[in-house]
Amino acid sequence: MPAPPHAMAALMAPRSVAVIGASERADASSSFVMRNLLARGFAGPILPVHPRGGTVFGLPAARSIADLDRTPDVAVLAIAAQHVNGVLEEAGAAGIKAAVVLASGFAELDAAGRERQDELVAIARRHGMAVCGPNCLGLFNLHSGAALYSSTLSGTLAPGALALVSHSGASAIALSGTGRLGLSTVVSCGNGAASDLPDYLAFLAGDDQTRAIGLVMEALRDPSAFARAMEAVNTAGKPVIALRAGRSAAGQRATAAHTGALAGSAEAYASLFRRTGVIEVGDMDEFVETAALCIGLHRRPARGGVAVIGVSGGGVAHVADIAQENGLALPAFSPRTVATLTSVLPPFATPQNPLDTTGAVFADASVYTRVLEAVAADPAIGLIVAAQDAPPGLDEAGAGEYLGIAGAIADFAAGARMPTVLMSNLSAGHHRLFRERAGQGILVLNGTRAALKAIAHVMPRGEAPIPACTAREEPDPRWRAVLSSGKRLSEGEAKAFLAAHGLPVTRETLAASAREAAAAAGAIGYPVVMKIASPDLPHKTEAGGVRLAIADAGQAARAFEEIMRNARAYAPQAELHGVLVQETVSGGVEALVGLVRHEPFGLGVVVGIGGVMVELVADAAFELLPVDRDAALAMIGRTKLAPLLAGYRGAPACDVPALADAVAALSRLGETYGDHIAALDLNPVAVLPAGRGVRILDALIR
Repeated sequence: MPAPPHAMAALMAPRSVAVIGASERADASSSFVMRNLLARGFAGPILPVHPRGGTVFGLPAARSIADLDRTPDVAVLAIAAQHVNGVLEEAGAAGIKAAVVLASGFAELDAAGRERQDELVAIARRHGMAVCGPNCLGLFNLHSGAALYSSTLSGTLAPGALALVSHSGASAIALSGTGRLGLSTVVSCGNGAASDLPDYLAFLAGDDQTRAIGLVMEALRDPSAFARAMEAVNTAGKPVIALRAGRSAAGQRATAAHTGALAGSAEAYASLFRRTGVIEVGDMDEFVETAALCIGLHRRPARGGVAVIGVSGGGVAHVADIAQENGLALPAFSPRTVATLTSVLPPFATPQNPLDTTGAVFADASVYTRVLEAVAADPAIGLIVAAQDAPPGLDEAGAGEYLGIAGAIADFAAGARMPTVLMSNLSAGHHRLFRERAGQGILVLNGTRAALKAIAHVMPRGEAPIPACTAREEPDPRWRAVLSSGKRLSEGEAKAFLAAHGLPVTRETLAASAREAAAAAGAIGYPVVMKIASPDLPHKTEAGGVRLAIADAGQAARAFEEIMRNARAYAPQAELHGVLVQETVSGGVEALVGLVRHEPFGLGVVVGIGGVMVELVADAAFELLPVDRDAALAMIGRTKLAPLLAGYRGAPACDVPALADAVAALSRLGETYGDHIAALDLNPVAVLPAGRGVRILDALIR
């Protein structure tokens, strides 16, 4: 249940604050909160509460919440974990709509802590309260001075347009303290027990002081609520940048120990982020450069092409290499642009993208300006990267050589119709004199890889949107009963289920004897494939339960006896239904298609290279449900399956549209029967030559 909007407003933009457990003791968390509120110019009433009364930092202290002469918007609970819930109940009963719980000792600790956290959530829900924490540093609204924050706040923090919401207190300190980002609000939300990322996003969507939002997240408990909040953020036109901890196995263990919530699948997060428009970054450097770019860009590039300009051939080649690695398009300049550059640059220059202006710009900086103007007029270019180093370690004379270039870039950017970025290849940035000459009106990014990744995040991609939902079909009562019974399905039963819902399976017959096997093989047509039919033997080859290229009735009869004998020896207790006699499907490429469940996200579709190479190649694309035909085609295009299907090394091209249709059909199946399916594996799926469709050769439903 989301926190009510008025409760989130009381938390994020309070007009009055009570500090419970207020103290002047230097190391007390309440002491930090009191000093921060007083130092940051919070204009509203600050109401200390302490059982002994008296004064705290010169302010009269009430002995309890009941003794307060007014009802504050928010209460900061700077008390031990075992006392939190009693005081929170008292605050809720008194009509206080928001609280910050600083204490640790909740779900991140142990079972008793989880129970304490569950009780905290119940209290917040009962009273309609927004609660930051527990296990957090608190929050700081830089525009109002509401510094409900239990750590030292640097005097260099500058008000700005980026809101930072972090499960990690240390990450909040690191990212807010870079000196690169002007901040509207910093929130260290800790466990996010009662109010979590969706609540903060929903508030910030309507916050006039915020133009971009940064998230440092360790877990997501309610993907649906997150997606709904992102709808509001996207409507407001505010980019969201997310740095997610817990992507590796070791990271997931650390996250669980810290927040008490296990991280989900990296692929599921990536799918959710694609659907909701979240920019996912890989580290703090990429976060900072992406946030700086999102705040500094007043409009997103209209075209997907990037132009790279520098003063060194080797330098711009280095930038081009990393641009290509990150999917940035550096299109060739138009003939008109080439002609203009030829007239501007020395005869020995090569007018191409990336562009080396040569050393001529050091003698005449106006050449750099004219180059920028020419490139900005090119119809394929949407953003210009001026890749210019002027290292901080230069002496003033050395830095002075670059000041003409800095001025040319600054003058152009001031009136340019084209988004322009000044980039240092060094994460250390530019020399002080260079930065001063470039001025404050130009977008500056540092570090080649982090900067180009940031740029890649904001360039138009032209990908079709993934559907938010599709019309859910009514399940067939018979199949719903089979799936909900808990009974394991054999391959034949699984294929019957798939065929009943329009998925293309092989022609096959279940044989209970050698005679039936021979008759079935003759009816299907030689050669045939024969497999053990058992819900207890999903890996048939290991059990000696598969025979290929059966060419006549005698082979079919003998194969039946061998398969049954091998299966009984391999698994004496297995339930054996007989042997499946199946048509042989030849030609094409083997794919894997399936449904897999990742909590708390639910089911998603996976597609990739199939057959016996699955574990070795380990290449697949994943999307949460639903997936339509266009999304399925995009998924296939992200895998190594795509070049194989296109006709690798002279092989015939395969029926990619039919595979996409099968993926979309499986998605619909997952939406219809998702409550009863843990996982569904179709491997291999034969993708036949173009126009011949696909055939599901093997199926496993759990």
